Amino acid sequence: MILLVGLLPVPAAAQLLLPTPELRVEKDCDICPEMVILPDGLYMSRAPVMVEEFRAYVQETGYKNDGWGCKWNFPGFEQGPRHPATCITYEGAQIYADWLRSKTGKPYRLPTAEELTYAVMASETTNYWWGQQIGRDRATCLGCGRALDAVGTTPVDLHEANPFNLLDAVGNVWIWTSDCNSATCEERILLSGGWSSPPSDLRMSKRVFNGVSVPFNTYGIRVVRDFE
Repeated sequence: MILLVGLLPVPAAAQLLLPTPELRVEKDCDICPEMVILPDGLYMSRAPVMVEEFRAYVQETGYKNDGWGCKWNFPGFEQGPRHPATCITYEGAQIYADWLRSKTGKPYRLPTAEELTYAVMASETTNYWWGQQIGRDRATCLGCGRALDAVGTTPVDLHEANPFNLLDAVGNVWIWTSDCNSATCEERILLSGGWSSPPSDLRMSKRVFNGVSVPFNTYGIRVVRDFE
């Protein structure tokens, strides 16, 4: 199912700006995440995988994130259905992507750091996709200008989408990538900052890493799907 959303009229003063790509959304199953088509042809989940989407997956598969640390359904703060799912390990994120591939027959996987950076920055070269300064209320982080900074996640559609139509392009949750931090791949790289991160962590030049079985209530998922 593909939904096409037309562009709004552009004010005369903005006519010299490059147009935002047309929003094209594809959803491969009722409980699959919405995917946007990037200018290079890659499909990427429009938002971090949401609580309602991950809950539907858990109910269908019986998935349990056993072990130490926080749980996706008990992250330590209140969440609504359109908050990003969190407390997800790299292993859990990979299992989710594998399930999407099996359910839909489509080549779902986790993004590389390069793919995520491209999608987030939308061809901009500034510190953030919107400019050099963090500004106010452009993302969810510690110091992003919200009245209740650093108390937990927020709905994924609280802030403006970036020029490639990604919601929560930065902030709210760190995103697992498929990139290894070492030759053994015991640790994987995360990008884009989370709800408790300072503004500097939302720059795509900032990379953190952790073990593949480590959950935190600042870690979440985006998925990509290769063009067929």
